[in-house]
Amino acid sequence: MHRILVPLDSHDPESWQYALAYVDQIGKARGQHGDVILLVHTRHQIDGSSLSGHMGSGHAKALNAGKSMKLPFGGSLRLATLKTLGHVLKDTIIIAFFADEKMLGAVDDRRGLAGVVVVPDFTDSANEWASRWSPVVHGQSQPVAQPLIDDRIVEAALGCLTRMINLSTGLSNPRDKDAANEILRILEYKGHVIDLVKLRSWAIQNGWRSGDAHDLSQLAGKIGSLKNKPSMAKIYNWQDRYERWASV
Repeated sequence: MHRILVPLDSHDPESWQYALAYVDQIGKARGQHGDVILLVHTRHQIDGSSLSGHMGSGHAKALNAGKSMKLPFGGSLRLATLKTLGHVLKDTIIIAFFADEKMLGAVDDRRGLAGVVVVPDFTDSANEWASRWSPVVHGQSQPVAQPLIDDRIVEAALGCLTRMINLSTGLSNPRDKDAANEILRILEYKGHVIDLVKLRSWAIQNGWRSGDAHDLSQLAGKIGSLKNKPSMAKIYNWQDRYERWASV
């Protein structure tokens, strides 16, 4: 999947032109120009906004009316909001405009995308997403991807949890929440410090839905804020489990 960040303020007229140019590049790399979605938070954002000025008010009105817009290099563009995005978007390219972490979490929840071009609402609105995926950044050399979690025991424990639970339901299943609670308590007992933002990004990167990743980070934060070390008395075989994570 292609991930591109155009780190210009969404009010900059060039942001739209660069977004389209990267869509063209992704299409050429894939050998076809197909379905492209312009994703905004609400329809109001394309009606009379800076984006309307970038693309031309006629195009903006047509998209807002539910019509598709033919792109100059091939393929077509249609408008979607967070409420109308849908879930089956295989081989689709998304232009996430006015993007923030909420919007990018929704994009990350979609599987099978061909690519995403991100134009942040403000220049720093996509920082967490960029740290998560190390995308191609317009005007910059490709960064070397850094591990989100550099504590190998914590990562091994989280990998164990990820394989154990049903990722389609996250922590809504009481058993899976109990499993997460036990693992996080063991890590807290052993003195491991977990960065909650990086934990959330790691979870999304490893197949968790964005809302479930948020729930996991919230649980970790709650356990990490305990005044005393958590009790291991009711956690079965916790020492052997910890040793297995340490041996990975």
